[in-house]
This record gives sequence, structure tokens and C-alpha cells, in this order.
Amino acid sequence: MARAKKEDVFYTMLKDFAALITETAEEYTNIIHDFPDSMSRIPQMKVYETTCDERVKAIMEKLYDSFITPFDREDISDLALAMDDVTDAMYGVTMRLDLFNLQDRRIEAEQIADLTLTAVREMQEMIGHLPNYQKDEVVMEKAINVGNIEDQGDTVYQTALRSLFHEDEGLGGKYAVTWLRIFDRMEYCLDACDDVSKIVREVVMKSC
Repeated sequence: MARAKKEDVFYTMLKDFAALITETAEEYTNIIHDFPDSMSRIPQMKVYETTCDERVKAIMEKLYDSFITPFDREDISDLALAMDDVTDAMYGVTMRLDLFNLQDRRIEAEQIADLTLTAVREMQEMIGHLPNYQKDEVVMEKAINVGNIEDQGDTVYQTALRSLFHEDEGLGGKYAVTWLRIFDRMEYCLDACDDVSKIVREVVMKSC
């Protein structure tokens, strides 16, 4: 009986990393939905952010020690760093909620957080199928899905700003600018997800 081929260590490391990012995104989304009652849970996001940094460091160290990699080592490096940017962005949002001392939440923030969680889950599935990227159509399908979700986020972001600066004028300029900075960071988080998918799309295209 033929022995199953062992998975390359880089795929395993990337899959574990993607699972951790999904766990982070779930906590991030819950914090946004429950805010401001969730304020006490924000420090947990720093724990996730630090753990993700450690995962990136481990991947980079393995790259340094490896002569053979499953695809271009520069692409592996770029992919790991881009994945880490997703967690950094989520942490940045929650940190600003705390620093700006906000005491309310906005429906658009919940919507963007939900889209981020959906994008991260698609990203995890994309990474899960990466070992067979040359033949597995799911990889490209999920990469494209992440880009489409990012487009939906742009629409919600524009709606949020229109509401802030046109419909809620009575709340004051400081309030609007504060939420603007939050929304900017939330949009950046979705952009970071799309950056991950772009790198994967390029890896697939190089193999064609």
C-alpha cells in the first residue's frame, strides 16, 4: 500500500496561521458587535497580534533554513507578511476604539466587521487548498471571492461616510472625524485580506 505523501511544512505552517487569523477575526467581530460592553476584551486582540507575529517569525526562520520550498520563497515571505497585516489591522481598529474612548457603535462598523470575518474565512479555505494550487480550482475561486468581498466593503464604507458627514451633522465634527479614522482602519483591514488573495492569485498564475 502506497504511503500518503507528507505535506510540505510551509503549507502546514500557513494553514495553522490562517486558522489563527480566523480565530482573531471571530473575536474582532464579536468586539465590534458588542461594543462598548466588549471594551474589557480588547487586550485579547493584542495577544492575537503578538502570536501572529511569532508565526511570521517562525515561517521566516524556516525559509532561511530551507533549500527547497513549494513555491517561490519570496512569495511565501510576502504571503506570510500580508496575512500578518490582516491581524495587525484588526488590532488597530480595536485599539482605536479604546484610545478614542468611544461610547457607541455604528451599524456600518458591524457590517464591515462581518464582511471581514467572511473574507478571512474565505482566505482560510483558500490557504487550505493551497497545496494543490496548480490543479485545485478552489484556490482561485476563493481568492476571487475575497476580492469581491472587499468591493462590498468599499460600498459600506462609502455609506458610512455619507451618513457621518451628511445625515449626522448634529453630532459634531469631532465625532465624525473620530469615526472616520475607525472606518478608514476597518477598510484597510479588508484591503489587507485582498492583498493576501492577490499574492495567491499571482502564485497560481505563475504556474500556468
